[in-house]
Amino acid sequence: MNKRKKAALTTTHSLDLHDKGNEFRAQYKIVYQSFKEHPKTMLDVSLETGILRANICRYVADMEDKGLIQLLYKTEDEHTKFTAGYYTTDKELFRKVDNQQLKLFGEGE
Repeated sequence: MNKRKKAALTTTHSLDLHDKGNEFRAQYKIVYQSFKEHPKTMLDVSLETGILRANICRYVADMEDKGLIQLLYKTEDEHTKFTAGYYTTDKELFRKVDNQQLKLFGEGE
């Protein structure tokens, strides 16, 4: 009988993980689209979407690694009154990468 319980728990657990992955992918897309509307803070996106800020931070870090999002500027946040970063996924708003650093060493020419 213990073996059956363990098997049932294992099966249920693996299904939960599968559903959780789909939920995170859906959240990732929602966060991406939210940042595309106009530059926002992570708190803005959290308040707008109801997605936990910890998840948004993780998604933003992943998007930065992939070059999908860029920090545009830092200024006072309207909610907290502390300095916060405003991000965008709209490629038209991205700052251009300065390639002069690469040219100093003869690379990128």
